[in-house]
Amino acid sequence: MLTTLDRLRRGARAEIALETGLARSAITNLSAVLLENRLVRPVADQPPQRVGRRIEQLEIDGRHLCLIGAQLEVDQAVVVAHDLTGRELHRDEIPVRTPRDADPETVAKTIADGVAASLDRLTGVSPLSLDLVVPGGIARDAATVSCALDLGWIDVPYRTLVAARLPAFPAGVHLAGDGSLAAYAEFAALRAEPGMAGLSDVFFLKSATGVGAGVISEGQILRSALHAPGHMIVVPDGEQCECGRRGCFVTVADPEVVVRRAGLTDVRRERGLPMALDELVRRVRDGDPAARAAAEEAVFWFRILIDNANLMYEPQMVVLGGYLAAFAAELADLPETTLSTLGYGSRQGRDALVPARLGAFAAVQGALTLRRLELLSAPARSGLLSA
Repeated sequence: MLTTLDRLRRGARAEIALETGLARSAITNLSAVLLENRLVRPVADQPPQRVGRRIEQLEIDGRHLCLIGAQLEVDQAVVVAHDLTGRELHRDEIPVRTPRDADPETVAKTIADGVAASLDRLTGVSPLSLDLVVPGGIARDAATVSCALDLGWIDVPYRTLVAARLPAFPAGVHLAGDGSLAAYAEFAALRAEPGMAGLSDVFFLKSATGVGAGVISEGQILRSALHAPGHMIVVPDGEQCECGRRGCFVTVADPEVVVRRAGLTDVRRERGLPMALDELVRRVRDGDPAARAAAEEAVFWFRILIDNANLMYEPQMVVLGGYLAAFAAELADLPETTLSTLGYGSRQGRDALVPARLGAFAAVQGALTLRRLELLSAPARSGLLSA
């Protein structure tokens, strides 16, 4: 019932019964339980009723509950809190530096301290869950970062390291990689735009912390899809990669490589990778020769990656995140055979390659959106009825 009401935004009991296929009496009983637990509430601005008894509409409540997300990237992190309606309650960017040999204990403490500080600021709400997002692969135990080369991490029990420093969360502490979650958030943002409600298939590609990607197929995250495109081999017998292979994509177009080619090593060292990439974009726009040459080289390789991804996944649209968002027009110079397959609604061909809407921390928004939907789908199992 809650997921239906969330989709409708508001609805009378009869409408909810029709949408769910449940009996009206069942919806009446469920509504009473949800009202008692403050998970739904009567709509404040009820439409006027001219004849007969006024029909009460309901909407999602849950303003007394919150979901916490903490996203870690190279040299930047954020803690975000949403209530059960999806409204953002709090956002706090955390100062963090993450060299290639970043100590997991130190980073985990920084993130846990940031979460604790945010919890202290959130008065009058009870935290339900914590979602941790990292730029790397996650092991099958969903607790270990199996590989995050941009942090220098292999088999790091990150979820445990953070959770041990915090109070328990009723709906648990969860860990996921950033690519697919960012893809879902950007997909949801696109689909909310006028004329885009039927969008279903998106390829998301970003370059900020390494090179990441995610695929949305028929409105859902494609879990088995390409999530580490940076380690596709593009130059046989090329430069040795940290992963052990030769000629990986990151050896020719990793953001660290691009920053170095652009002559921004000092900016990278003194101000961090995000600021160095911002400076790259600024210098390209100002016509700096080294920056333009570095960006053009990167664009060449990313066009190849996008072309191959289009053949594999046949997306309707391609969303470009990180510093790639600034070069969407250049990246759209693809073969006509590729452009002819891209498009949804009024966005066709080149116009189907678009800059990301949500910025560097899209992944944590995706994590919180999906966690909220999961909790709403099973309120008893997720502890909402006793929270």
